[in-house]
Amino acid sequence: MSVVAVIPARYASRRFPGKPLAPILGRPMIAWVVAAAQAARKVDQVLVATDDDRIAQAARDAGAEVRMTSAEHATGTDRVAEAVRDSAADVVLNLQGDEPLLSPPAVDALVEAFADLDVRMATLAVRGVTEADRQDPNVAKIVVDDRGDALYFSRAAIPFRNEAAGAPALGAGERDLAGWKHVGTYGFRRDALREFVAAPREGLEALEDLEQLRALRLGWRIRVVAIRDEPICVDRPEDVARVEVVLRNRSEGVAR
Repeated sequence: MSVVAVIPARYASRRFPGKPLAPILGRPMIAWVVAAAQAARKVDQVLVATDDDRIAQAARDAGAEVRMTSAEHATGTDRVAEAVRDSAADVVLNLQGDEPLLSPPAVDALVEAFADLDVRMATLAVRGVTEADRQDPNVAKIVVDDRGDALYFSRAAIPFRNEAAGAPALGAGERDLAGWKHVGTYGFRRDALREFVAAPREGLEALEDLEQLRALRLGWRIRVVAIRDEPICVDRPEDVARVEVVLRNRSEGVAR
């Protein structure tokens, strides 16, 4: 099974313009994501898909191949699909360019989900959400079936905890293990990716602004792969300092 990891990266972020180039301990953020992808044992090729020459150069400096893509893409998945248009890889990973703490073992775990030939799409998640997570619309929650596939993704607090029917209230910092916290890293079989980006963005996907709901609308199963450590997503400039604290305190992992 051949695997290509694609890191979509654009300059024009609304909340943090130019964030793939934001310096983290002296290196651009995109370089940290590239290093994690390159260190994954089950990835055969690492591409950065971008529409910006500055990001392209930083990616090449980090050792990645670059695919220049349209500036008009609505989502990172659309950008990934363009980047692998001529690829023969069996599995395509969509690694987020703003998660510099994503670990190589997490990437490998995502690939391993495709050993099950029934899996067309998979994603990463951390099991257990706090009450603060549940109530935060910026956190996508998942409920999962007994097979390990997603039943639904939502920005709302799912599952509903019916305390009147006996569901215990969550204590401060306690995690609800019936809910999962989504990590926005995906894997697709190549044909599934093509089918996915050809389908319209409508219905529940448009209401919740969660593109994974497109796959559920199409009747697909999405395998949810559990990881233990949640990577910090860099959404705003102040998130860089949080990432740097973690990196300084790391005592093992990829040498970056």
